[in-house]
Amino acid sequence: MAALRTDGAGPEAGPLLERDQHARPVWPIAHPRTDVCRPAPVAPGLHRVKEQRDVSMRTVTRAVRGGATTLVVGTVAGALLAGLGSGVATAAPAPAPAPDEAGSADQSETTDPAPETTLVRLRVGTRDVRRLRTEARRPVWLLRGQGVAVDRNDKVLLVRNGHKVRDHDRRLLRDHDLVRVVKVRTAVRTHRRPIQRPVRVRMVNTLKPGVRKVVRPGRAGVRRIRVRLEWHNGERVRREAHRKVVRKPRPRVVAVGRKVRSVPGTAHLNWGALARCESGGNPRAVNPAGYYGLYQFNVATWRSVGGSGMPHLASAGEQTYRAKRLYAQRGRSPWPHCGRYL
Repeated sequence: MAALRTDGAGPEAGPLLERDQHARPVWPIAHPRTDVCRPAPVAPGLHRVKEQRDVSMRTVTRAVRGGATTLVVGTVAGALLAGLGSGVATAAPAPAPAPDEAGSADQSETTDPAPETTLVRLRVGTRDVRRLRTEARRPVWLLRGQGVAVDRNDKVLLVRNGHKVRDHDRRLLRDHDLVRVVKVRTAVRTHRRPIQRPVRVRMVNTLKPGVRKVVRPGRAGVRRIRVRLEWHNGERVRREAHRKVVRKPRPRVVAVGRKVRSVPGTAHLNWGALARCESGGNPRAVNPAGYYGLYQFNVATWRSVGGSGMPHLASAGEQTYRAKRLYAQRGRSPWPHCGRYL
């Protein structure tokens, strides 16, 4: 039977047991199976520290191995623990609550509130609209939770009250919002188209009237056309074409002989006989005295009838035309010796 302490120590020092007329302090430990505290005697006398330490260590070890949750240490136990090892004081764990108190504590615990959900609509491509509740706060998180695969070309639209939400801060999901996924497919096609070469015609006097001669064949150019096509949900919505000239064309140059122009009142004359008399029929004839060509024009007379350049460098037809114009102005006088052959 436990008796009240008479040594002046407080109640926190633990009860005393009277045995063999020696007051032995005890400290309760938890039983390994019943968790009921029972007094364990400690060797008498505080001067026998080693014996008390051995007893207390065995007691603590048994209590811990048995799974006891409560250990109340009195004054003597504190003194024993103070003499252990390096002398570091160890605080005793708090007592476990009684079964009634533990039950009431479990009942007083409150559960976490349910997460907030939002009722939204989801449409992927051309599929039907689905209504679902979600805990996601942004459209991308909603798609991720629903397992919708979105690549970098697809568009994720948030429609609220019939209008697209473009502001990033307002793209938090609200009730009755529509999250629309537009499947975008793009393709780039490149074509090469030829550029036709232009044709340039030059009228020359070195050729017979109406005769054509290719001076330079030229070359066709090449144009590259890059077309970018875009489809939204299988429907083509955009076509962009970029054109670039890879190779410039070169023109084709054709020389054409001028036709013989007639002068009224000169068609019946024998111009071939006049040319044979003046230059021997040589359109490139040059007289050191300053006369040139079939009809031996000087430069001043040649210019007066509309000729350009030097007379002997013009074609035979051009020289004959200028001679006819000279005849129309002055008659046979320009050719005092050979004019009789006209």
